[in-house]
Amino acid sequence: MNAMLAAAVTCFVGCDARSPGGDALKVLECDAETGAARIVQSVDGCEGTTYFQLSADRRSLYSFVADLRGCRRLSAAVRFDVAGGRLGKMTRLAELPCETPCHVALSPDGGSLSFAAYLSGTYAVCAADGSGLRVGVLPDDAPGPRADRQQKAYAHQTFYTPDGALMGVCDLGCDRINFYRWREAGGLLSPALSLKADPGDGPRHAFFSRLGDALVLFVVNELSSTVASFAFDGAAFAKIGKWSTLPAGCALKPSETKAAALKATADGKMLMASNRGHDSIAFFAVGADGALAPKGVARLRGSFPRDFELMPGERFMVVGHKTSNEIQVYSFDRAACALAPVGEPIPCWRPLCFKFAER
Repeated sequence: MNAMLAAAVTCFVGCDARSPGGDALKVLECDAETGAARIVQSVDGCEGTTYFQLSADRRSLYSFVADLRGCRRLSAAVRFDVAGGRLGKMTRLAELPCETPCHVALSPDGGSLSFAAYLSGTYAVCAADGSGLRVGVLPDDAPGPRADRQQKAYAHQTFYTPDGALMGVCDLGCDRINFYRWREAGGLLSPALSLKADPGDGPRHAFFSRLGDALVLFVVNELSSTVASFAFDGAAFAKIGKWSTLPAGCALKPSETKAAALKATADGKMLMASNRGHDSIAFFAVGADGALAPKGVARLRGSFPRDFELMPGERFMVVGHKTSNEIQVYSFDRAACALAPVGEPIPCWRPLCFKFAER
């Protein structure tokens, strides 16, 4: 692919820990007109950068790295400089008192970072420069019914209300999302409100969407392979509905497939969720009231799609087939909710996260 094409766009890729070359962060160059793609940069010495966020100006990428301190495997928050579609210097921001987080988020004003560490149930907040680290731990007071996955609280994501007043923490183990007044002194110690999912749902990721004058929370539930929506008035949540990410008649057991990423098209009128095990992407039309209408489930070429992202222009989708150790580009037919492979898979160690530098 000619890197000088006007349609060239840059995608950052985070890979699973313990990559053979220790290069868990890569840059993928894509052609938004043809779907062609290739890896053009691999960053060494950044073990553990499984998930990341880009600053609003696209000049900084925030993530974390794994550290072995004595006999303990801990982590640190880091920032990478971004320039010319490439990753530059890594700066350590804050030492974290937990294992490598599974998620990082930026507050709406870009001034703060938050983290979720899955196994320990830890969540943390600090300034974007790493100062003022504050830490909380989810209580193990209400484990869900799935004995194989819900033995305790598991922190899977942090995210924010659009006004930045509340920070949500998805707790897969206890089937809930706790919301904290994180800016206040002691605000991380107890939730200001809590959204309870159905038993065994295992909420994984969530985001808010503005639909006219209404604010709606969309949640992907890993364990039940569902997407749910809730109306939020600033003080309480009202459930709108819940829909399966699997096709009717799917014979797979709940332990054999699990939902992963939840994304929306640029106009917010379509939601997409990936299924690991069924190895597919489910599509939903978003109604004006926040209700979803299933539009189909597209099977994928590879296995275990943890994350995916639409290229700018939304003609193509980049999907990470984790256990196939590859990245695959698919053409995206929005009207038909169909995907078709473009070219051959790109070898890549357990790809887990994608973000395009272009908005």
